[in-house]
Amino acid sequence: MAGSGHDTGAMKARWAALGAGVAALLLLFFIWPYQHWFYAGRSSVMHGWFRTVGESFGGEWMFCYFVPLLTGFLIHLRRAELRSLPLCGEWAGALLAVPALFVYWVGYKADTGYAGFLSAHLMMAALILLLGGRRWMRVLIFPWLFLFFMWPMFPIEERVVGKLRVITATLSGELLHLIGVPVVREGTALNSAADAVRGMRLGQLFQLDVEEPCSGVRSLYSLLMVSALYGYLSLKRVFPRLVLFASAIPLAMLGNVVRMVLLALGSIWFGSEFAIGRNLGADHQEMSAYHTLCGYAVFAVALAGMFGLCSLLEGSHWKSFKNLKKKAARPAASAADAVDAASTRRTIVMSGVAVGIAVAGLGICAVTNVNPAVAAPGVVMDLPLQFDKYQGIPNEMTAIERNVLDPGVSLVRNQYISPDRHMLVATVIESGVGKRTLHRPEVCLPGQGWSITDQMTVPIRLADGRAFEGTLLRMFREVEVSPGVRKRVRALNIYWYIGSDGTTTPEFYDHLRISYMDAVFKNLAHRWAMASFFLPLPESEIGFDNPMIEATALEELRDFSAGLAASFMKKPPSP
Repeated sequence: MAGSGHDTGAMKARWAALGAGVAALLLLFFIWPYQHWFYAGRSSVMHGWFRTVGESFGGEWMFCYFVPLLTGFLIHLRRAELRSLPLCGEWAGALLAVPALFVYWVGYKADTGYAGFLSAHLMMAALILLLGGRRWMRVLIFPWLFLFFMWPMFPIEERVVGKLRVITATLSGELLHLIGVPVVREGTALNSAADAVRGMRLGQLFQLDVEEPCSGVRSLYSLLMVSALYGYLSLKRVFPRLVLFASAIPLAMLGNVVRMVLLALGSIWFGSEFAIGRNLGADHQEMSAYHTLCGYAVFAVALAGMFGLCSLLEGSHWKSFKNLKKKAARPAASAADAVDAASTRRTIVMSGVAVGIAVAGLGICAVTNVNPAVAAPGVVMDLPLQFDKYQGIPNEMTAIERNVLDPGVSLVRNQYISPDRHMLVATVIESGVGKRTLHRPEVCLPGQGWSITDQMTVPIRLADGRAFEGTLLRMFREVEVSPGVRKRVRALNIYWYIGSDGTTTPEFYDHLRISYMDAVFKNLAHRWAMASFFLPLPESEIGFDNPMIEATALEELRDFSAGLAASFMKKPPSP
């Protein structure tokens, strides 16, 4: 009868711990209105996660939906072992909950969802330690780590994508040369080489650009997830698992290189329309079936590489899958710790603490001022019609821009013509009152047909002594000036971001960092603006570009942007 009482007490303790953990997570991440997602009212972290995954990049991150289910499966595989473990909660879990709640509060105050994602992950670890103890954490460490793949990593994608595009284009070009296909690479663009003997111009056989979907980033994150899961289920030792996980990076790139080579060869053998698709307008292309099938080459190459690598590391590794069901059902050794009334009471107390931590965190959020003072913008939304030797012509915001730009964003733009007919375009975009209402030119320009070949920071010095840095983009696009005759148009673009107090930064994510830091610690909401200066270069025959023209144009653009910026950038307040 005593044993039965202990069993009943242990069962009550387990249900109390489970209920407390679920309640804490529900309160913090499923119920409490946390962030303004998609310019709507505040809603919970998980509601925002669900919408963000489903609506971003045409569903490119939909695999994130399956990660919680796969995590549940991984826990299910350890169910026998978990049944045998006693609940020995530790106060270290409460200590870990403190930074988890601090990150939660920072995200709530700054109105950013990624802090909520990180807080949710830390809080799950804190609850495992608080309610179960170190032995539970040891068993659940891989499922907990694997759960990281449920959070879409857009900032990482955007930071890495440019570098991977260049690497993929370089490797693709080298492989095409190796198999006897002459190719000219410029930035992320690959063009078939000119052949005077055969009367072929540059790019006549194929013109490819390693755009973001072909760069390997979006497939990389999902392949990292697959490699982690595959290694955990099929490999026995830690080192081979780490090797397999790291291999997902070069395998994803290799898959995308194969994809680009297949597109080039398909264009040579069957024509560009068959291999790539048809142009249905200035900014829309219908992807061909061949192009779609080549996209699967990324996963075919990567998965084949993973299988081969696992075979190399641990021989007949696939046999491990046959034993999964047996391992999961195999009873674990009995717990050495006796489950007595004291341990049951301790678990119930810890369960109450878990719920109390969640309630305390929400209480702090409830009394937090989440309406920071909106500062005045750091720019005057007015551009002079006459500047130095340049005559300005106003260009109003187009209907397309009005639909694309976020609510509350305003724009002023002038086209400036010099006496020698050089044209420059100056644009100042002022953000709305919401966060992240400005975008990077690198996102918009490719949609307008521009291929960005280079990006770097350049110094800008105003006449009044203010000095800062801007981002310089070099780009080109090809236009058909007459049937069968194409010319290349190059352009330079310098831009930077201007904060409410005169702060400037050349980088998009740095202006977000400043916004969040000031919102949290100064209760200040910046009204950001972006200044952009665009200079097209003269048309040239493809393959016959004059580098001196670009060097001269760059100096003109820097001098022009520095001079004109003094007319619309407010001077920072005196300290």
